Amino acid sequence: MDSFPIVVFRYRGRYGHFRIPYSNVSSLSYPFPPRTAVAGLLGAILGVRKEDVAETFNKDNARIAVEMDAEVKTITHVTNFRQDGPGDVNYSIKRPKKDWKPKPLKNVPAQNVSTQIPMELLRNPSYLIYANLNCGMDELISRIKTERYVYTPCMGISEFLVEVEYISVGMAEPLEPGEFDVSTVVCKDDCALVLDCLKPEEGHNIHELKVPHLGTAQRTFTYRRYLVDMTSKPLPVRMNERPYQYEDKIIAFL
Repeated sequence: MDSFPIVVFRYRGRYGHFRIPYSNVSSLSYPFPPRTAVAGLLGAILGVRKEDVAETFNKDNARIAVEMDAEVKTITHVTNFRQDGPGDVNYSIKRPKKDWKPKPLKNVPAQNVSTQIPMELLRNPSYLIYANLNCGMDELISRIKTERYVYTPCMGISEFLVEVEYISVGMAEPLEPGEFDVSTVVCKDDCALVLDCLKPEEGHNIHELKVPHLGTAQRTFTYRRYLVDMTSKPLPVRMNERPYQYEDKIIAFL
């Protein structure tokens, strides 16, 4: 397998939220952006339509890796959601008869009903994104360098605006499977954690998470399990798939 170009940029903001869909009462967040969220970010930078993002950045067209650039810190914020009724809307598409009277709508929510939902927010989140595209790579690099984004980048929710900072462009060199200290989030199916190489005095905080991997235009998703160190330290793992060397770091794609 040959090497290929990679653009690296920092993706950070004051707050972020990547909602875990299977959380119920409280709206919990993934500690890092899933591949689907990074695809949406790339789509915002390049101006790809929302319904075309999944196909444009599928696994054959895009390689994406995420490195924790800062320790994960969260706060809980109680958010008010208000549900309003549809109002006096006539849904008839035919000319009604003279004596026709509209039927009352069923299951209509009451007006101005507010619900408070505890929401877990990422505080000062920062990530390094490694990206390679089969098409549009030059435009992506140019737009990140010059900060010319078609749509405004955000971190999970449109209100959480972010800074996209260009870092570098280089070549990713494939390596043979073996033991490495991987700097990025790594798929659990592609590796095994080397427990003997962990140093308790360094304060590791390693989690295994089920995270969206690929999506469709109809918003159906496939999931994979990933290993991530919340303290932003490299993971000592035995890779059974090819990792990649980028400068002085070992990375693995989501």
